[in-house]
Amino acid sequence: MKAERVHQLTAHSAALYALAVGNESNTLFSGGSDKVVALWNIEDGEVLPFAIRTEETIYSLCNINDMYLCVGTIRGSIHIIDLKSKSEIKHLKLHDDGVFHLLFDPISNRVYASSADGSISIWDVQDWTLLWHLKLGADKVRRLALNGDSSLLAITGGNGKLFILETTEHRIIHEVEAHELSTNSVAFLGDSKIVSGGKDAYIRIWNLHGGMEMVKEIPAHNYAVYDIVVNQSDGWVATASRDKTVKIWDLEFEELPLRLDRAKADGHINSVNRLLWIPESGVLASCSDDRSIITWKIQH
Repeated sequence: MKAERVHQLTAHSAALYALAVGNESNTLFSGGSDKVVALWNIEDGEVLPFAIRTEETIYSLCNINDMYLCVGTIRGSIHIIDLKSKSEIKHLKLHDDGVFHLLFDPISNRVYASSADGSISIWDVQDWTLLWHLKLGADKVRRLALNGDSSLLAITGGNGKLFILETTEHRIIHEVEAHELSTNSVAFLGDSKIVSGGKDAYIRIWNLHGGMEMVKEIPAHNYAVYDIVVNQSDGWVATASRDKTVKIWDLEFEELPLRLDRAKADGHINSVNRLLWIPESGVLASCSDDRSIITWKIQH
């Protein structure tokens, strides 16, 4: 595999924690500690004349059908922004601590939110009513992932656990001790496997249909694994870490990964916090404590 650095996007003035696909082709949203949501043209690397300012650090972003942008903040707020008018239409205040991840399910028309208060919430996009609030007692809940038909939700726990929730009756059907200290990131590998990343710097692969049996573990990074993105169609997985690197793996995790760091690939100089795969443009984006976003083209 090969990776080409396309652009480094620099307009933010503080660490970045959130990325989301833009409301137009070849664009993306970003947000972080400077409390600003920016919109970028990823073809030329230029920031576009769009900005939303908040009163709090931004932890998460989620595009809803190119109509709304959900913005999750450090103090537990979820702001719903109408992308046409660029104005807030709803302020959801349920969580007591930061909203780390927002995940839209187009099948059920719901938004899932995970929080540092140890709970997840589920919201109806039609009228923004709360459908479910599940307290996991898991310290922080950092990341969520849905399988292909949205029947299962994977949930990472700050206590090191990995939970699998069935989304019809909201029952926890699996609960495993996945990582030491904290499970930070998760993604589905097709229909039968799950990959998780932890504060222990390991990634672990779990057999979903084998009672969540661990089938492989890899000392993947030097420090915590903060995000995982799976590109099933092109046959690779990307991981991001506090060790300042992005790594690209094959789907079976059998080959040596491609390491995207500062020295070899002109990558980030600080912790890499979030990844975003944009299928329409074939770009992988990474954001960092170094206040920048880097876009990459991954090729076999």
